[in-house]
Amino acid sequence: MNQAYQMCSRCVMDTTDSDIVFDADGVCNHCHQYSVRQKQLIQSPEDKQAALDQLIAEIKESSKDKPYDCIVGISGGVDSSYVAYMAKQWGLRGLLVHLDNGWNSELAVKNVEYRELYGL
Repeated sequence: MNQAYQMCSRCVMDTTDSDIVFDADGVCNHCHQYSVRQKQLIQSPEDKQAALDQLIAEIKESSKDKPYDCIVGISGGVDSSYVAYMAKQWGLRGLLVHLDNGWNSELAVKNVEYRELYGL
């Protein structure tokens, strides 16, 4: 069935999707499906924080007699540096592991060295 071009009033989906259907307000079936799934699958910020706090407590408890709570792979880039920083903020005793495969930038090497120097 050919339908006139229409774009969802809530998202960017349009009639180039042959399975799209719009309600009277111009909202597509994908947005309605997302709303249903969001309620089922996405936690509130408070629930996420509670789950994270519980996980951190479990990690600390299970490793209290060990030298480290976790292992953090660190490349020297932004993502792994942030993970190492957050582990420190959460009070985890992380073993930082870095493997130089020859592709490291000078900045990445400096970032790794800084973390080693300051025990991060």
